[in-house]
Amino acid sequence: MTKKQIIEKVKTNMKSIPWLLYDKEIGLKISEREKIEDRNYTTREVYVIFFKTIDTITYDKNGEIDIFIEGDYCSCYVDAVSYEILYYSRPHGYIETDGTY
Repeated sequence: MTKKQIIEKVKTNMKSIPWLLYDKEIGLKISEREKIEDRNYTTREVYVIFFKTIDTITYDKNGEIDIFIEGDYCSCYVDAVSYEILYYSRPHGYIETDGTY
């Protein structure tokens, strides 16, 4: 599987998690194959996809910014052998591929 195909697989999975939206201007960036110790303390080779979630902006009745919440810098871990999406990592926890924490 090519890096482009891996990114497409991650994009497709992210569509199934409606609240996990990435900033399309920044896009998805993929790392070279690397060894990590995952959440289960297992050493495995993975590709890491980096992205930023979208900013949330709401405006008051005068058109001025009322609330601004900057998106998080996140990553997605994909097994380099089976190409299975393992999980997403955010600054405040992990997200499973089905969208649960």
